Amino acid sequence: MLSQKHRNQMNNYFTEYCNATSIHGFRYLGEQKRSYTEKIWWLVTLIASVCLCTYLIMKTYNKWERSPVIVSFATKQTPIWQIPFPAVTICPETKCLQSEFNFTKLYLKTLNGTLNDDELATLEYLSLICNPRMAISLLKMKTINETILHFFDDISPNYEDVFLICFWIGEPFYCKSIFTPILTDEGVCFTFNMLDRKELFNDDMLIFKDYLQHNQSSVGWNLEYGYGKNVKKNTYPRRALFSGATKGLQVIMLANDKDLDYICGDSLQGYKILLHHPAEVPRVSQQYFRVPLNQAVVAGIKPEVMTTSSELQSYPPEKRQCYFPNERNLRFFKIYTQQNCEVECLANFTLRLCKCVDFHMPHAKFTPICGARKLGCMKYADSMLLSNEIETKLREIEDEELQKNESFMDSLDSVFDKFVNKDKNEEKPRSSKCDCLPSCTSLSYSIETSQADWNWAEYFRGLNETILADKDKVYLSKLVIFFKDMQFISSERDELYGPIDFLANCGGLLGLFMGFSFISLVEIIYFLSLRLINNIRKRRIHKVIEFDA
Repeated sequence: MLSQKHRNQMNNYFTEYCNATSIHGFRYLGEQKRSYTEKIWWLVTLIASVCLCTYLIMKTYNKWERSPVIVSFATKQTPIWQIPFPAVTICPETKCLQSEFNFTKLYLKTLNGTLNDDELATLEYLSLICNPRMAISLLKMKTINETILHFFDDISPNYEDVFLICFWIGEPFYCKSIFTPILTDEGVCFTFNMLDRKELFNDDMLIFKDYLQHNQSSVGWNLEYGYGKNVKKNTYPRRALFSGATKGLQVIMLANDKDLDYICGDSLQGYKILLHHPAEVPRVSQQYFRVPLNQAVVAGIKPEVMTTSSELQSYPPEKRQCYFPNERNLRFFKIYTQQNCEVECLANFTLRLCKCVDFHMPHAKFTPICGARKLGCMKYADSMLLSNEIETKLREIEDEELQKNESFMDSLDSVFDKFVNKDKNEEKPRSSKCDCLPSCTSLSYSIETSQADWNWAEYFRGLNETILADKDKVYLSKLVIFFKDMQFISSERDELYGPIDFLANCGGLLGLFMGFSFISLVEIIYFLSLRLINNIRKRRIHKVIEFDA
């Protein structure tokens, strides 16, 4: 217990602080002549001010914690020559040439029950790119080897079966010199302006033959910073220097009537077109537009660029909702993009669930390739991964705190259990969390298309071309892709509240409710340390003098 003398000394010291401090209201508490009613009134006012100020500071902190990033438009326009022309992937609807292999005939023999063993094995292969329909009950192969890739390469349309002539920025090109074959979920396709496989894939990736190999390197360009200042006009990835239909890509494609197959796909003939980033692998079946036979399609491009300010590098990726380079590494891809991550995640998830991967998925050597018997499992893996990720995001919105303590795998347990009970031979995957946030510098392309009938026979008649001799057996299509405008406005992620902004807001609230400032904090420290020590020392010196006297 403190003695009465010490209590009086503390009371006097508190009164001294109240008279000296810059914090509003405290001096009324320390005045000796004030009544208890006045002091209680000021004490309640001070407590209410502190509580309200604390509440508003906590709200400001929560806003800073939950939404530290704001997306806004750039302050100036960007010319189109600072970004690459999109990669253009073209997939013929004709998956296999009927002159090489007649899928329709094979399917009809399936319905009649007259298939031999060799034809059944071929049907197993073709069912991975064609719709097996009623023949699916006959499919028995769970896994297959790489011979299926050689089979697709043999029966799929080649350059001469797909392309007639190509133009790039108004200059004619041999299509084979600017398009390279690539394996996609639509089978064998052809792509323009994609990075070479040496720059896109890691050494673990198994790539078939010379697919996606053109030996053109992207010197002076990268995903984050774009083209360097000293890069020449004719560089790679290719870029358009001007807008307009004659300053982009034009492709005239052909199809022979003898090679069309209306049973393999959805009976629609023509080509599926996908525009994507040069460093992304295409997922043609997910998003595409169609070029029908004997039609001319014009596609105007509007680029969409998202950049991220360097101030956000100190934030964790979950808060800024993106990955900077080298923050997220993939096994098969050298360059991280959200789509590359999703493709790899789906491949890993399919491998764990089905014990094999689809033929077009990234995989290592000796990884089993799924046969037609696994079509249901692969489709289930794709839909399950997508639907459960959406459910997880919805739960995250409803209850963020619960989502922080709940793993993604927990949300899939019930679905996995149902699937495992359905097929005891399949094992539960160990993990399915993709964590595929966008890259902090991302590039995508939105398009506007228009199409019209193309009377190409009259055009070639005027040129006196010999192709007119088979005009009843040949179909032509024309595709024109170009930038609509010379400039575009990009978007940028930036800090909504930085540390300085949060400190300024807190200082404003403290000053508004209490008159509190940095000097007020220094005063408190001063009265609790330096001044207190000096007062104690003075009292001791005074006692020594009185004792000596």
